[in-house]
Amino acid sequence: MRNSYLLLTLAALFWSGNWIAGRALAGLVPPVALTFWRWAIALALIAPLVAPRLWAQRTLLARGWKPIVLLGLLGGGLHNVLQYWGLQYTSATNGSILNSLTPIFIIVLGAALLRDPFPRAAAAGALVSLAGAMAIITRLDFEVVRTFQFNRGDLLIIASLAMLAGYTLALRWRPPGLDALSFLACFALVAEVPVGIAYAAEHAAGHRVIVNATSLIGLSYVAVFPALLAYHFWNQGVAAVGAARAGVFMHLMPFFGAAMGVAFLGERFGLHHALGMVLIIAGVTIASRKWAG
Repeated sequence: MRNSYLLLTLAALFWSGNWIAGRALAGLVPPVALTFWRWAIALALIAPLVAPRLWAQRTLLARGWKPIVLLGLLGGGLHNVLQYWGLQYTSATNGSILNSLTPIFIIVLGAALLRDPFPRAAAAGALVSLAGAMAIITRLDFEVVRTFQFNRGDLLIIASLAMLAGYTLALRWRPPGLDALSFLACFALVAEVPVGIAYAAEHAAGHRVIVNATSLIGLSYVAVFPALLAYHFWNQGVAAVGAARAGVFMHLMPFFGAAMGVAFLGERFGLHHALGMVLIIAGVTIASRKWAG
């Protein structure tokens, strides 16, 4: 079980960098191109390893193609396009605030649509860690919350996060017997179909990737860490501990963002960091405990 928590923590760490990379690449790589190339590079890296496995499991894949298609569309294709598209129009602060709602989406959607037992400990942990995430994001400044306004980028990000919540819940339908890396490859291949069509349209409209050191490093990062490793670790963690409990680990993203800012960007460690980190760790600890349905 502890290994599962480590995998979920690493996924949150890598995804926290995805928001930073998405903002850094906003003027260099169009959103659909960014989604297409992150999965294309990830697929190229694992292809030599998974190609023989996929051929050996072709009968299993033929039987279980429906959930694979659903998961690929929810988690890897449309979700990523909406996320990067939204980051073209909104601030990093807005994105962080909205991202903190994902664990709540997972719990509410699971209970409302799939009739999952309402996980009291996970819900309590989600609320405690949400308070911690908000403390870090807002710097304990009420004006940040008071002046928060929705824009079209925020709406796109909310849609993307709802899809990520749906993906996390739908992982329960992953074909049994299909190994984790082979599933990731199938998931990415499905995601590339609609994304590839959208990428062709985006390219035809005149939106081009600006190739320089920043774009190349950024594409390499999002392919290896937020795409390949984070999804692999997240899938494994959700399978082990369940969607509701795993979702709370997303609140570690502001935690990691704040820690990286202090360590690498010279930001001062403030009261909001201390309070936020304590609440996030407390919330994750509460959610990680076993609960009755």
